[in-house]
Amino acid sequence: MMLFDPTQHPELRNLFPELTPVQFETSFLFSLGCSQKEISILRSVAYKVVKQAIAEAKSKFETQSLTGLLTVNHPG
Repeated sequence: MMLFDPTQHPELRNLFPELTPVQFETSFLFSLGCSQKEISILRSVAYKVVKQAIAEAKSKFETQSLTGLLTVNHPG
């Protein structure tokens, strides 16, 4: 089940075209303050799926930390 449908918010989705829909949704929920465990529960996926999506998003943004990923999602 997709909790947040990026196709319904193209203005947000267009900010991060390099991310897949799963990476975008996971990063978006993380940036809203959800923990990785909470995201796995909300999205009904295994914890390691969430960890992988976050790791891939961090790689695409060339950041090594979760704080770096938050910074990308909150540029202001």
